[in-house]
Amino acid sequence: MRWIVSLFLFCVSFALQSQTLRIITVVEPPAAYLDSHGQLTGFSVEVVQAIQRSLDDKTVIEVLPEARAIHIARTEPNVILFSFSRTPKREDEFYWLGQLSVKAWSVYALSSNPVHIESLEQLRKVKAIGVVRGDIREEWLLEQGFSNLHPSVNHQQNIHRLRSGRLDLIAYESQGIQHLLWEEGLQTSDVKSVFNLKTSDVYLLMSKSGTDPKLMQVWKTAAEKFRRSGQQQFIAEKWQMILKHYHNINTEAVEGILYFE
Repeated sequence: MRWIVSLFLFCVSFALQSQTLRIITVVEPPAAYLDSHGQLTGFSVEVVQAIQRSLDDKTVIEVLPEARAIHIARTEPNVILFSFSRTPKREDEFYWLGQLSVKAWSVYALSSNPVHIESLEQLRKVKAIGVVRGDIREEWLLEQGFSNLHPSVNHQQNIHRLRSGRLDLIAYESQGIQHLLWEEGLQTSDVKSVFNLKTSDVYLLMSKSGTDPKLMQVWKTAAEKFRRSGQQQFIAEKWQMILKHYHNINTEAVEGILYFE
């Protein structure tokens, strides 16, 4: 029975390859980032590439700024996007193909900054909070009525602006900030979390408007099959070890999903 399902997926995916498919990600380590050789790597990248191999899909993964990536996924058909948070506002905008991780959002300050935040109301009174344009944290904070957000193109730029004093705080996530500090040659002790915002479920998604439902179903079925097979769990455990050994980032791998502290 398994070989019949696999053959069916292969035949359908081959028939649909004539359709234009785009696969897009954003630089957000350790889900997706460029290594020292300029090669795209990361936990989510490995999962998506493995699903591509199961479908004999040769689409090249594009790396774009977040605002542009989410705009393309909202306006063009047959676009796969990862790794993006699933929120009530986005629920009906996209097809949700499979979960990849769970992560926590926080706001960070330089360790030398004596700022003390205990509520969103206090956070609204901070002069300048750095976010990335198009990022889910910018979207969420805007929904909460924040008017003190200062968007940048990427998280690296926010770190530089924080260190130069142009920002008081930046909104990011625990695993991302640690990896980013490492890339910038900084110590984890150089910044501190001053307020926890919320947790977020992160997914592989697909554009909805104009997308061929058959193409979507092929990818959704392949993603579900990949996770049930235990192969996604294997990749999750591999990255769990990498993150702990090289970056001292603690995670838990459960049924192929990486949970970040």
